[in-house]
Amino acid sequence: MKKTYLMEPMKRLEQLDDYDYMLYKLLFHGAATFSKEKPASLITLKNTNKRLDALSLWDQYKDQIGKTTKTSYYEMKRDENHVVILFFHNRLLEAIIENSDNIEFLQRFGYNSKMNLIEVLQHMSSRFIDQCPHEVGLFLGYHLEDVVEYIKETDGKGIVVGYWKVYTKAEEAISKFKRYDQARAKVTEGILSGLSPMKTALILVS
Repeated sequence: MKKTYLMEPMKRLEQLDDYDYMLYKLLFHGAATFSKEKPASLITLKNTNKRLDALSLWDQYKDQIGKTTKTSYYEMKRDENHVVILFFHNRLLEAIIENSDNIEFLQRFGYNSKMNLIEVLQHMSSRFIDQCPHEVGLFLGYHLEDVVEYIKETDGKGIVVGYWKVYTKAEEAISKFKRYDQARAKVTEGILSGLSPMKTALILVS
């Protein structure tokens, strides 16, 4: 999406009250997950000069947001000014951790095949210390081969750069990126047309 295309909806977002602003922001950044094009999305909410109570709003409405978007959520990292949230579909993440190739890869980072989904998420959260752990990409729908190559960082070059740096299966990745953009466009259209975030969410998850 071009920056010029995003400027107008961003201006409109700033005019919304705090709750509608937060919900629309989550819908925008998590659109591909809420529409089930991705297994999960990682989104950060911050208290800022303009939105001082983002975290308290999240605490107040997170269960409602989960129901509205038909996703589960897990707080990966939190301090007094920001929270990093993983929105996900249980079954899609379970399919990832049930894959033998994925488990073999994840064992490098302390995961094991006996862990259930909650235990996997707890372990992942413990690895959010100074930065986002690289294996998170696997849970966000990145190809395993791309996550492995990115960690190697041999020459730092991918054949395609989009939602992630692609080293293999370029056509498949490009097709995914287009669907992700289409999901996000539904949110942008909702903002521009003046729809409430609730109505936009219903369109997105339907």
